[in-house]
Amino acid sequence: MSWKNLRSIIFTGILAALSFVLMRFTEFPLLPQASFLKTDLGDIPLLVGAYFFGPITGIAIAFIKDLLFFVSGAGQGGPIGVLLNFIATGTFALVVGIVSLKKKNNLTLLLGLILGTITFTLMMIPANLWAIPKFLPSWTKEQILNYIYTINIPFNLLKGLLDTVVTFLVVKPLQSRRIFSQTS
Repeated sequence: MSWKNLRSIIFTGILAALSFVLMRFTEFPLLPQASFLKTDLGDIPLLVGAYFFGPITGIAIAFIKDLLFFVSGAGQGGPIGVLLNFIATGTFALVVGIVSLKKKNNLTLLLGLILGTITFTLMMIPANLWAIPKFLPSWTKEQILNYIYTINIPFNLLKGLLDTVVTFLVVKPLQSRRIFSQTS
C-alpha cells in the first residue's frame, strides 16, 4: 500500500469519526414549524473529505457516519431517517467531489457546494415521496406534496446554505496549511 493511499484511509477514518461526533452532538432544528427536521454540523467533515479526496471518499464518510449514528441508537427517524440522511449527504458529497475532482480552488468549491445543495434538495423530493407514507400512512398525496414544497424543500435549501458557508470557511484554512495535501 502506498503512502498516499494510507494517508487517504487515515484521513477518511478521522473525518468519518468527526462527522459522527458532530452529527450526534450538534443536532438542532432549522424551522420552528418542523422541529423534527434537524440539521447538524456532521456534514462538514464529509464535504471536506469529498473536496480534498474525491466523491468516493465523501460518500464513504457519509456511509460510516450514518452507520455509526444508526448503531448508536440516535435519531428519531430510525432506519428510514438514517437512509434519508445518507441519500442527502451522499448526494451532496458526490456532487462536491465530482465538481472539484480536477481542480481545487474557491470557484470549484463554491460551485460544488451550490450544485450539491440544489441536487440533494431535488433528490430528496422522490425520497420523501417514498418515505413519508411509511411514517404517516394516513396522509394524502396532497398533504405529502404540500409538506415537501412548504417544509422539506426550504429546510434542505437552508441546510445546504449553512453547510456551504461553514464548509467554505473550514476549507480555506485547511488549504493554506496544506493539511490534506496529497504531495507528501
